Amino acid sequence: MANEITLERFSAIVEAYGASPARWPEAERGAAEAFAASSAEARSLLAVAGALDAALAAAPVEAPSAALVARLMAARPRAAGAAPAAKPRSAFRELIDTIWPYGSPALPTGALAASIMLGIAVGSVSEISVLNEGLTAAEETEADDRLISLALADVAWPEEWMQ
Repeated sequence: MANEITLERFSAIVEAYGASPARWPEAERGAAEAFAASSAEARSLLAVAGALDAALAAAPVEAPSAALVARLMAARPRAAGAAPAAKPRSAFRELIDTIWPYGSPALPTGALAASIMLGIAVGSVSEISVLNEGLTAAEETEADDRLISLALADVAWPEEWMQ
């Protein structure tokens, strides 16, 4: 028969759900009751499980303390989007978060500061005046003005630059 149950399966049911047929899985309850009625080994398993059920039922159950409940609630897993209540944020912090929403702005700020310092260091060490060697003061001033116009991307370039 398809509804027959083995001693191993009966033992697994009794160990998992106890001796009371009311707690057994509904799909296997009828077959398990029939097996218990026909097998002395099954009745022996039920007697042992019944004694364990009685001992567990007699054990005192205390309500958990408020401190235990608080610790358990604090340690519980939270949903991915849930976060603990945050402190009110300042307008400055909201501005920073709007500009850089990817976490701490310390890394990009440090990189920007380092690049500025590197530019200042390279600019102060190099000598642009080498380009102006042999020029008179007026020619040097004109060359400097051209370099400034070029550096500032002035659209009104002198005509000789267009050639």
